[in-house]
Amino acid sequence: MTLLESVSHVCTRLAPGGWHSLMLAHGLDLLGEPFAAELQKPLNIDRSIPGFADFTVAGSRAIEAGVPAHSLLYHALASPDVLCDENGQTLQLFPTAAEIETVLDYVYSVIPPTLDSLRHKARGAPLAVVAFASEYRCAADTVHGRHADLCFSRTGIARVGTAPARYDAMRRSFLPFVDDDPHGIRVMPVRYSAYIAVQLKGDAERFGPMDFQVDLDPGLDFWVPLHKLFNGSQCLEGLNLTLTLDNHQINEKLRHIHLRHSGTGWQEPQISQPPFVVTDNLAHWASAVDLGPGLLVPETRARLVAPVEYQGKPLSFVLPANTGGMVHGRHRVEADGSIEDLNDHEGVDELVRQGGYRALHYQDGTADGWVLPRCRMLENCLPTVAAYSLIGPPDFYPLCTQRRLLHWLRNEPSLPDAGVWHARLEALSNVRYCANLDLQDQLFSPADRGVSAIVGLVDQLGPPQSNGAQTSPSRPTSLPDGAAGVFGPGWEVGWVRQRTADDEWINVLAGYQMASPFPEDAKICAALGSFWPGVAPDSARVFEPRSTLHSIIPLTDEEIGMGGVAWDNQRAPQLITEDEHLIVQYHAYAHADYTQVALDGRFSLSLTGHTAQAAYQQRVRSMYRVYRVLGAASDKPLRNAWPLLSFVELQRPNAELETAQEESGRVLDGWVQRFLLYRRGAVKVAESDFRLRHVEVEEQVIMLLSADAILIKRDSLPWQVADEAI
Repeated sequence: MTLLESVSHVCTRLAPGGWHSLMLAHGLDLLGEPFAAELQKPLNIDRSIPGFADFTVAGSRAIEAGVPAHSLLYHALASPDVLCDENGQTLQLFPTAAEIETVLDYVYSVIPPTLDSLRHKARGAPLAVVAFASEYRCAADTVHGRHADLCFSRTGIARVGTAPARYDAMRRSFLPFVDDDPHGIRVMPVRYSAYIAVQLKGDAERFGPMDFQVDLDPGLDFWVPLHKLFNGSQCLEGLNLTLTLDNHQINEKLRHIHLRHSGTGWQEPQISQPPFVVTDNLAHWASAVDLGPGLLVPETRARLVAPVEYQGKPLSFVLPANTGGMVHGRHRVEADGSIEDLNDHEGVDELVRQGGYRALHYQDGTADGWVLPRCRMLENCLPTVAAYSLIGPPDFYPLCTQRRLLHWLRNEPSLPDAGVWHARLEALSNVRYCANLDLQDQLFSPADRGVSAIVGLVDQLGPPQSNGAQTSPSRPTSLPDGAAGVFGPGWEVGWVRQRTADDEWINVLAGYQMASPFPEDAKICAALGSFWPGVAPDSARVFEPRSTLHSIIPLTDEEIGMGGVAWDNQRAPQLITEDEHLIVQYHAYAHADYTQVALDGRFSLSLTGHTAQAAYQQRVRSMYRVYRVLGAASDKPLRNAWPLLSFVELQRPNAELETAQEESGRVLDGWVQRFLLYRRGAVKVAESDFRLRHVEVEEQVIMLLSADAILIKRDSLPWQVADEAI
């Protein structure tokens, strides 16, 4: 079957599901004959139809040879905003992932170039066969921000899970949710493709990269796609291509524990072999029939974390001192072989800090590695360049991205430029480090610092267009703008300093720099108010006040288990009375064991995972407004003096809201959030249970927030309108 016949088959299948009339509204007959001519004729495109406002104004045909963003048919099938027909009725059928890839291949097959024509287009710049992770995106999330377009990166991010991958055809995306299991987390795959690409210095007008760094990117090299490669004789004129993608993934976090620390009881050559180094059963290529070629899928695991065995026995090691919480060491192996849970010891933090005892090793399915294209017909005339592959932990806010958060923060007038987070935020797409130099076959170079950048197609930018307010659809991404930067460590990948052969120090991305296993990272980042990644759960309110830390992106009562499923299976704080004094009772941070949560299969993204970007950002803004009313807008220690005890999204009618409005004389329109904070006194270990912490309540404050006002009630005083200018 030719590609044209395959595209015709796609259109015939979709036509009765509302697509025939929808495309006729633009002048395209999906059932028209001859079909090739129908796809090439000029159209009268109606951009007022929902989903087409961000289709480039330069596009005028169903298929524009070699230009996906100018091809109306490709846009309609690939855009997550195309959901309804011309009358606003939801479409009854949606394209499969394989069908979208088929249409994309056809775009590049209409006028297949020669290698010489591509060299001419490159103007003498180097060409190579390069692997990219890619997504077709709405205008707001593209490199240029003008219209919907393809975005590419040489770093793709898959995610581990306990259930098979599921494609949601309506969203044109994979989703991590398991509908009937709140603790189920699906693996999230990555689409890789091979392109003939040109190596160019950064150029904001021609291709990017995204969020162009004027002081850095003009001097760096980036691989930029020119022409998509696929099997058959329709890809390049005069050639019949057979294309494959190889991949290598490795989890060597255990090995690097023993390289960094002496006296663990393990050394070479054992630590360079399984199970200290794992390369098998980490990921596989999905069947191309329904999902299309190039989909790398992490292996589904019964548990996110599992105990390690060596020669048929549990693998233990001597826990080094001062691991900084980056190595799980809470399950001590006694002399008789029994396992003791150190969480049951009062001084567990100090025991783990001192180390020196045998502890069990645990492993997760995270990894880093590469994806390398291979094409025998081209290998003698073009080099091949690999993509950097990351298999990261689950994303508990899959509908939010790091980049969107950063852009919002920079432009949000109610927030300061700095001082909201505990550390500087960054997206992995803006990091200019080279990829792991120690991977098998050494496919990456110290000079290749654009590996995690996101670029567009070269010289295919359409003219500016006015589409009104741009929105970003709520769906996950596998590109690096949805991942954290590398703040010692990040969430998906860490970094190391390495010395080059020229005796220079460089920064290198490396999966082995993450905690072992990954829940140790999750505990640190979440409990520090999303300290490094930014887009992560904020569990600061779940544990007793510590240091100067405080909530930044508050979790709702339901999300921490008060009437729902806690994302991390931790006990929520409780307001109790002790000796006629109000006390907040916490389960101590020291006794929280996120690795055990993973072992028990109790992590959940069933609630946090449905939080949209706007709602996430609204929480940040609301929490900051609360601190500002308390006079703690720029005073982090003072914020710590006012722990958050309760946070809910109020549903109307609500008796408390009605009373507050009546007493204050102010009506709150629209959405309303309720915050309960208290001014804390002494923190002490509960006499009844050393795992609990009791914190004295010196004063309580309730605030009801809307977009325009805050009502406040202090202890038994009446409700008042809060002064947000404090």
